Amino acid sequence: MLKVVVIGCAGTGGPCSMMLKKLDPSVDLTLIREEENFLTRCAIPYIVAGDATVEASVKDDDRFTKVGTKLVDVKAVKVDREAKIVTTADGGSYPYDKLVLATGGIPVKPPIPGADLGGVFTVRTSRDAVNILNHLKKKGDRGVVVIGAGAIGLEMASLIAREGYRTTVVEAVDHILAVSFDHDMAQEIEEYLESRGIDLKLSVMADEFLGTGDVEGVRLSDGTRIDAGTVILSVGVRANIELARDCGLEIGRFGVKVNKYLQTSDPEIYAGGDLIEYENLVTGEVMPGQIRPNAVIGGRIIAKNILGYKIEFPPLLNNFTTKLLDKSFAGVGLTEQAAKAAGIDIAVGKFTTINKHLMMPGQEPFTLKLIFDKRTKRVIGGQIVSDTSSMIKVIDAVAVAIRCRLTALDLMTFRAASQPELSPEPSAEPISMAAEAVFTELYPLDTL
Repeated sequence: MLKVVVIGCAGTGGPCSMMLKKLDPSVDLTLIREEENFLTRCAIPYIVAGDATVEASVKDDDRFTKVGTKLVDVKAVKVDREAKIVTTADGGSYPYDKLVLATGGIPVKPPIPGADLGGVFTVRTSRDAVNILNHLKKKGDRGVVVIGAGAIGLEMASLIAREGYRTTVVEAVDHILAVSFDHDMAQEIEEYLESRGIDLKLSVMADEFLGTGDVEGVRLSDGTRIDAGTVILSVGVRANIELARDCGLEIGRFGVKVNKYLQTSDPEIYAGGDLIEYENLVTGEVMPGQIRPNAVIGGRIIAKNILGYKIEFPPLLNNFTTKLLDKSFAGVGLTEQAAKAAGIDIAVGKFTTINKHLMMPGQEPFTLKLIFDKRTKRVIGGQIVSDTSSMIKVIDAVAVAIRCRLTALDLMTFRAASQPELSPEPSAEPISMAAEAVFTELYPLDTL
């Protein structure tokens, strides 16, 4: 009987465990988890705002226990690769034939004076969400400062501001969502958030959290002081490599190194999710990939490969989407800035359309920006700013186009399903029209 031990039960460990038992119920499977719940982490901003509950965002343990998975709610502290044994903090020993490391990530807590004051929170677990929610209710509106203008930070800020709290976002670079958006697309988002009462402090850093006992304010690098009774740190996540490093596995720049089958430097040990570093599909460079779809897909692939398949995990594009109040945003692939940094000569096509045919009421605008490699003519990135949530499938279509290495010429003939209430009219279909915007630049008449 194959003995498998999985350490971690979030995006990678949970799906991996379920897939193993689905494909081979005879597997002797032990799932070791420090947290007691299989948590949907993207629910955290909504728990803070009171839109969701912890109970609604966790998965029932029955999905594991009813198929014979053994659950161990104790931290794994040691992996003996030679003996193939995992030891837990309570002294338990769990032998394995195959081991899956799914220990995830740890929120970055920058070394800012005052970071240990009461009322300064990181964002990672359901406990974090509940603690922030309770703190806001207790302290009232003494001001909320969110450090970091990535997706989670902005979701937190927008939902908290919606509840009437004075909210400020502090970001070190010159525009928000900088990993996924260029300045021209981010500017529309910034103007919208500021119109909804969120104060954005860009190109500055938090130098100090002020107060005695509990936080009372934030001093910025430009000397500005912001009064605050709550500070939320949302400046990223680093791979939780401690267990992997201590047992001698190879570690890369962003996390544990794995091969295309998600095996570590020890072929009997697999790893996925926030713990590992990934390959960028467009540039081939290593990158972090700390979003849930990467973890879930990795978990399912690991399960299949443990059972004897040889399925490759594809390089990453990091499809991304978020909703901030009444607007939706999405991105995939390289931004202009990232493409130029990689030495790629680019062409950019942008098109603004509406989500329904012109004759229909309730029209909502959205803008699609596509980035092309001039040499290959292939699409390498896309960004959307929208008043409608329907654009999420448009960015997924762009992601497929990048993965399939489609060119601008291919996208000019992109055929989307069309219906007056459900889509733009064909003459205003955003993917083909954004490709049309760069047609003559990429395909001068004398080159065809």
